[in-house]
Amino acid sequence: MKRIFGLLLLLLATSSLYAQTAWYDPQQAGFDVMQNQAFVDQIKGYSRLPESAKGVVRDAVWNLSRHSAGVAIFFRTDSPDIEIKYTTTSRSYAMPHMPSTGVSGIDLYRVDNRGEWCYLAGGYSFGDQITYKYNDLPKASADQEFEYRLYLPLYNGVKSLQIGVNEGCEFEFVPTSTQKPIVLYGTSIAQGGCCSRPAMAWGTIVHRELDYPLVNLGFSGNGHMEPEVLDYIAKIDASLYILDCLPNVANRSLDEIYQLLISAVEQIRQKSQAPILLVDHVGFGDEKTDRVNREKVQTANAANLKAYETLRKQGDKSVYYLSRQELGLDMDSTVDGIHLTDWGMLQQAEAVLRKVGKILRLRTR
Repeated sequence: MKRIFGLLLLLLATSSLYAQTAWYDPQQAGFDVMQNQAFVDQIKGYSRLPESAKGVVRDAVWNLSRHSAGVAIFFRTDSPDIEIKYTTTSRSYAMPHMPSTGVSGIDLYRVDNRGEWCYLAGGYSFGDQITYKYNDLPKASADQEFEYRLYLPLYNGVKSLQIGVNEGCEFEFVPTSTQKPIVLYGTSIAQGGCCSRPAMAWGTIVHRELDYPLVNLGFSGNGHMEPEVLDYIAKIDASLYILDCLPNVANRSLDEIYQLLISAVEQIRQKSQAPILLVDHVGFGDEKTDRVNREKVQTANAANLKAYETLRKQGDKSVYYLSRQELGLDMDSTVDGIHLTDWGMLQQAEAVLRKVGKILRLRTR
């Protein structure tokens, strides 16, 4: 009898616990809360290009723009327990060379008013609905204030999302930043392939280190520097544009790649005089044994340097260049010879940070 009574108490306590969770939907906040997302006033949801781009950009680019790479939500709460539950546009949660935590997972960090960051490792479950739970979080001290930074999936789209906290606890979303963002246009590597979790994408590392908004427009296999895509990129009032598309155009000739780069910069210049950073091809991990890959990288990077020198000679002093040597990746930086591990992501992020910090005169944290 005592055992049955104990079980009933446990069930009642569990039921009470679930009943005491208050849920908050970013789409119902009443104001814009998406961070690192351009076209905030034109996008309903968690994607990266506005509806007007459908049918204008290629279908492959449009479909990839539905992925939430780089998009984040910031909020404040004093709750010791936080639960994130969401559904994605695809049930393909993982890829052969990238885990479900990177493809479809989330990341949560906590930042205090002194600028100290703390990573939160939640318990997670992937099913019809994905859930991440963070329990028994330490309370802030008397002179502390916390802000949470939630980073969304890299290679999946988010259909619906809710943040749960203990009922009675304070909760508020942080409005979208009004700072001019850094805009990153690139390939699968820029999108986040193939790190283990969303905040380890190199663009997001740059964003976190600078504590500065960064819009991720990496499109896996489709960073082709097309005028239709560049038109949308140039519409973003950016503090800096980063062009990192060479791995997706490396099959072309030196002259073709050179002209693509010149045209891309000229198209952006029609609407913005913000700095533009041209990034070299990171290289392949197997170049010492694969002549074809080695020559592709050499050709692409020769075109990049030539374009940079031409633009500077023409008087554009706001064009900058990041060489492969500065990137410093090695044979152990990749998962499969080209897509980056977390280590490779960190290497590229550190190289970009050194350059961007000088261009924008920003300090890293």
